[in-house]
Amino acid sequence: MWFPTTPTELDFTTSSPNKMVFDAIIEATPDRVFDIFAKGEGQETWFQDFKAVRWHGPEPHSVGTTRDVVLKLLTVKERFVAWDRGERLTFSIDSITLPLVKRMMEDLQFEAVGEKGTRLVWTVHYELTLGMKPFHPVAKMIFGKMFRASLDGLVKYAAAHQHG
Repeated sequence: MWFPTTPTELDFTTSSPNKMVFDAIIEATPDRVFDIFAKGEGQETWFQDFKAVRWHGPEPHSVGTTRDVVLKLLTVKERFVAWDRGERLTFSIDSITLPLVKRMMEDLQFEAVGEKGTRLVWTVHYELTLGMKPFHPVAKMIFGKMFRASLDGLVKYAAAHQHG
């Protein structure tokens, strides 16, 4: 069963009531890290609890493209609002199978570090549903661990797979 959320645009990155920020230095160029994330390359290896992704629409993907990402506990419908290769990848969660959030957006920013490195800042912006507010500390801990483990997995995957 799907629970619609309020679709978000880039301005939500400056107005969201809650956010979690994760960052890491990755041994790959910004374009390479962007491509791994954008294409879902090896996602079953590095993204914790990942099961599948279903793209809606042909390649090349860009702003406006949608996809469903299936995780162990839930599935989300994502709509891309920024797609700047090697710089920024941002998507709105427009629907979710568990009523956890009213609005949610993930914003990934890629910054070159040296000649072959990338600093990735992955920010999760969200507004909780009323029913989730009492559980926010526990939910934030659980999802924070998932995102951190996924980013750590991406660091290892990128180092081991320099060329796609």
